[in-house]
Amino acid sequence: MLISLIYNQQRDIRQTILFSALIWGTLLTVITEILSALRSFDILGLSLAWLALDTIIVILYIQNRLTSRLDLLNSFSLKKIWIKPKLLLIQLLGIFLTIFSIGIVALVAAPNHSDSMEYHLSRVVHWLQNSSVYHYPTHNIFQLYQNPWSEFAIAHFQALSRSDYFSASVQYFSMLGCLIGTSLIAKELGAKLPGQIAASVFCVTLPMGILQASSTNNDYVVSFWLTVFAYLILLTVQHGTNHFYLLGLGASLGLAILTKGTAYIYAFPFCFWLLAWGVKKYQWRVWRSISTVGIVTLAINSGHYLRNISLFESPLGSPEGEVIQSITPRFFVSNVLKQLSLHADIIRYLKIDALVTPLVGKVNKAIEIIHGLIGVDLNEPILMSSKFGNFYVPSISLNEDNAGNPLHLLLITAAILLVIYNWKIPKRSLNFTYALTLLGGFLLFCALLTWSPARCRLHLPLFILYAGFVGAILIASLNQKMVACISILLLVLSSNWLVNNATRPMIGAANIFNTPRLEQYFKTQPQLLSLYRESAAEVVSLGCQTIGLDFKNLSFEYPFWMLISEQNKAIKKQHVNVENVSANQAKNLVENMRSPCAVVYFSVDH
Repeated sequence: MLISLIYNQQRDIRQTILFSALIWGTLLTVITEILSALRSFDILGLSLAWLALDTIIVILYIQNRLTSRLDLLNSFSLKKIWIKPKLLLIQLLGIFLTIFSIGIVALVAAPNHSDSMEYHLSRVVHWLQNSSVYHYPTHNIFQLYQNPWSEFAIAHFQALSRSDYFSASVQYFSMLGCLIGTSLIAKELGAKLPGQIAASVFCVTLPMGILQASSTNNDYVVSFWLTVFAYLILLTVQHGTNHFYLLGLGASLGLAILTKGTAYIYAFPFCFWLLAWGVKKYQWRVWRSISTVGIVTLAINSGHYLRNISLFESPLGSPEGEVIQSITPRFFVSNVLKQLSLHADIIRYLKIDALVTPLVGKVNKAIEIIHGLIGVDLNEPILMSSKFGNFYVPSISLNEDNAGNPLHLLLITAAILLVIYNWKIPKRSLNFTYALTLLGGFLLFCALLTWSPARCRLHLPLFILYAGFVGAILIASLNQKMVACISILLLVLSSNWLVNNATRPMIGAANIFNTPRLEQYFKTQPQLLSLYRESAAEVVSLGCQTIGLDFKNLSFEYPFWMLISEQNKAIKKQHVNVENVSANQAKNLVENMRSPCAVVYFSVDH
């Protein structure tokens, strides 16, 4: 209904969907902050807030649309969407089957990624219990300072559905938004329908994207907001500024930053591009537009910034261990090579390893030789995540932590070379600037963040943002049938990640359809299942109303909440014996939670 409310026939329906998502995301943030200030961020408060908002939207819809013809329904005329070329139909069918399959996994499977069990979902249940997103005592401060928008949305879904069945829908719908956004970016870069479809195929077949889209992480969510931001940049530099674009730029940038810290890195080159364009076109008057974007961005993040400043004396919180402390040209070259190597296993991706020796070992050896030439230790501690001591080139993976995108990287490289050497490409200058901006984001990433196999998860926004560019360049440079064949190949190869997700498989002995939901939470830590079950049963038998949790030596928290809630949802949980900076946040707990009658101690050794 929100989409229909703001739709007009002069605007592409896809554009309307993106703008509606921006409005919805901003409203969700406002509702979260207001209810938290009122200590009403709970089932009742959220239900009343959305009921009031929906009522307002219905009234506005009736006033604006009741006497007019149904423009939105007319926009879906079969004459407009019918596509005759069979190859395009095959690609669209492949996209549909892919998103349908991912949707089944997102709905049926229990969330079970280790990060979600430790802080993404753990913070959600704490917030709903505390009726506020304010900071609270916890052994895992990741639950506090990490950018929270994705979890804000999950909390709304969990509260309103009284379950976590729709928790993965935030990432899933972000994927759908990215498909729309990448097709629009391709359109702005000069691609007609075949190129726009190719861009969507590129996006939906990313191995990392397929695995992420059914999870409760936040990489697809930040990718979506960045996609909207990049699209609005393209609209602005081609058509000029207006209040609608400026507010959209501020909202999309603000929501991206509120979702994940990598948004600072990937958005910075786009901000520089926008500023350079604005100064050239408007000179000193550009400050008005920049101020509008900045104010909206800051307003959206103000609540989280203030909470972090109050506790950590920094709006960013306490991000330690993953940032390169000292960068030199040699270190920079080293990290660029290592980051690219995460997407090197092209042979196994193409499933031709029975015919051709995989390149992983050769790539590893080549990187080792280059490091010797530039005089940098392959395992230089400054460049390595504290969680990984030794560098290696990872093989292709079905795990959402380290699944590379080798063929997609190859296509990006080919598209960049084509835009450099093919002067006949439509909007070549715009395409070149766009690709260069994304390359700047990658290089900035390499200059700031250490290496680990899991870094390829953080590369997802870059691959998605490149999708529109790849679609536009390939369709302008190659035969349409050849581009369609590449797209179909991507769709066929992606099936492996669709059905064989390492933590949420659709097939196999222990798949999402025959494994009890509670057991699925422990997919990454199966050895803890029996211990947690016994502990939960013992706690419930004590008849306590409030229990203390000591996760000082183990952070796998969310499944324990689920086991307790299965037997008694009224039991409240809070962290005790907290020794970090969050210990003084007990004031944000409700009164009847401050004196637990039992404490559960969690340890790796016990």
